[in-house]
Amino acid sequence: MAETVDAVNAVNAIDAPPRFSSAAPVRKKFAVPPVKIACLSCRASRTRCNGEHPCASCVTKDRECVYKPSRRGGPRIRKKSRPLSDYHDLATSLPPKTEEIPQHGLLVEEYIGPGAGLKSLADVFQDSDAIYDHLFQSPVDDPPFNDSPFNVHVPVARSYGNDDRAILNAYYIWIHPYFPILPPPEQVPSLDQPFALSETQSDGFQEPSSAASLAISAILALIPCPLDPNPSSEGSIRWRRTYSQFLAKAALESIENENERPESSVDPSKALDDSDDEMFREKFHPSVPLELESIIALDLLSVYEYAQRGNLKKMRARAGAALVAAMSLFLHTRNDVEDEYSEARRRTWWMTYICVCQGSIVSNTAPTFEVFGSSYTARYPTIQADPQAWPTFVRAQQAILAATQFVIDFNKVRKTGGDMARIFARMRELEALLEPLITQSETWPANYLLTQPVDRSEAVLANALRCMSRIKLNSARIKVHRYCAFFDIAVFSSKHCDLATLPKTEVDSSEPQRLGACCMTTLHSPPSVCSHSTGSLSPGASDSPSPKVNGYEQPYLPDFPFSRHESSRICLKAALNIASSFDAMPYPNPTGEYCETPIYLGSRSTFITPRTMPSFACCAMQCSYALLMVKDRTETIYPRSNGNNSILVDNLRDRLQQGLLSVLATLENYATAFEALGGMRDQIRDKVDLPFNFGT
Repeated sequence: MAETVDAVNAVNAIDAPPRFSSAAPVRKKFAVPPVKIACLSCRASRTRCNGEHPCASCVTKDRECVYKPSRRGGPRIRKKSRPLSDYHDLATSLPPKTEEIPQHGLLVEEYIGPGAGLKSLADVFQDSDAIYDHLFQSPVDDPPFNDSPFNVHVPVARSYGNDDRAILNAYYIWIHPYFPILPPPEQVPSLDQPFALSETQSDGFQEPSSAASLAISAILALIPCPLDPNPSSEGSIRWRRTYSQFLAKAALESIENENERPESSVDPSKALDDSDDEMFREKFHPSVPLELESIIALDLLSVYEYAQRGNLKKMRARAGAALVAAMSLFLHTRNDVEDEYSEARRRTWWMTYICVCQGSIVSNTAPTFEVFGSSYTARYPTIQADPQAWPTFVRAQQAILAATQFVIDFNKVRKTGGDMARIFARMRELEALLEPLITQSETWPANYLLTQPVDRSEAVLANALRCMSRIKLNSARIKVHRYCAFFDIAVFSSKHCDLATLPKTEVDSSEPQRLGACCMTTLHSPPSVCSHSTGSLSPGASDSPSPKVNGYEQPYLPDFPFSRHESSRICLKAALNIASSFDAMPYPNPTGEYCETPIYLGSRSTFITPRTMPSFACCAMQCSYALLMVKDRTETIYPRSNGNNSILVDNLRDRLQQGLLSVLATLENYATAFEALGGMRDQIRDKVDLPFNFGT
């Protein structure tokens, strides 16, 4: 028994290498800055306008020069502020609590369903202008420090204005270690210095100028500002949510505006003939061409829709749009000609690939493109500290996607009462592929500092990719074995993954359901698994499902190729591996210096710096499901009331509890910034025996 519950060894910190220079890179500027507003003819032909009337280009080409005021660019103009006495009226005008869609409690087995535990947020605003008007139309005057008649907590949000350099620096601190869509930094990021954007701020608000900077700012705005004395208050959470949504909407509008051809509304044929797509503005990143910025923004927004808004459909839509744009630029094909943008193209393509796959994984649907197609010949990005980290990460993503496709096929065959032989063969094939990959992952070094800042070698990124790869591989293994291990549990309140549901009388019962049937089955020896399988992660050809036979329910338990005992043992080990890998994920370091854990948001903050971009948080639910199933089985066979349990039983209980606490702590950290993941945290918190003061 002890051998089946061995966990990955604890992470040991080592001395950090010497710090790199923090000198800021020199940004290349235009000789003549772009004008705020270009004429319609120059905008339609994608030529640079000098802003005069008529402009030089229209004079040269002898065409009409017409200007239309732009809705973007420059500082936002805010209306007259109101006195402090009207603060209560302003607070009551904020979006009502019903913006959060009501969430019902989940049964343990529902943790495996698509989007399980995500807290969905409704779309209150349809565009960025509506959000901006709501945010800044009638703000409150800043109260004098000594003259305020009462103490009012004014929520603040993290902002970097339109300072691209500060936004890029913050990206490398908070986002890059978990979502490396930009090239490596030139040096260690400098001290993170956001400014506090409050509801009472009266000076002009500077909006980021590009889709990429807007999308990055939308993610950063969710991270509590270190200057907010009460970031967990309802007002602060709602302020961060609304400001972030404003930036996300503005990013989408920026993408639309850059693809817009104003002249097409007057002369569509001329717009169609004009194939000049050249853009004239300053690049957000010196090593990223302008045509990649909208793809980068869409990939970032796909994670935003999942982790913050809890919207799986929009997550897939954003990633799908990025995929179409990336393939139209042939980013998926190999290019042997190297230039200053080669690394940016490779990273943009493979992160787009990851995002599209992730959308299928979390929604439990087939991918919208041929994931394992031979046409994807683009080289992997380069990580100086670990050249194999990227291929390993992509391989792990393919593995969990293949396991998800296995679950889809399994459910289809069960529902139609079809032949399970092909499914069982695929189960053996996937286990033969996953087992050596996971065994190899257990040998990866884990002796790194959890708060090491990002540098050009990207050692922090490599460690994070290894952790995420280990999490995905073990989650894939749980998907493959979950049904064999816990198939006979019939305690669902509604359909999830096409498994059996409870009778209505049991659904309505307030009594907790025991899983005794799962625990008392025969633990027979498993058949041998072919160790020399030459299968691949790519799913085999799907056979047409056979017609229904007396409904979709199987009248008996299928004879799986693995015993319930062995599949349960595999799920347990995989779940403990996932929990320990979450513990080993690095934390953001906004100080720009090497320091010990933990790092807090600010000098007076009690919040540890939150990790970001948790698009793979569904793995935490898979892990929790397996741990809770085994925990329930343990309590059924070895009840605490007996008082004479062995040391092995107590050891197993401790490991299960520690694994659940690790997952809960991980989701607690993510939920500091991402509201949708708070739903996952709450579901697990309800089913874990918490020690005193945990999470406070």
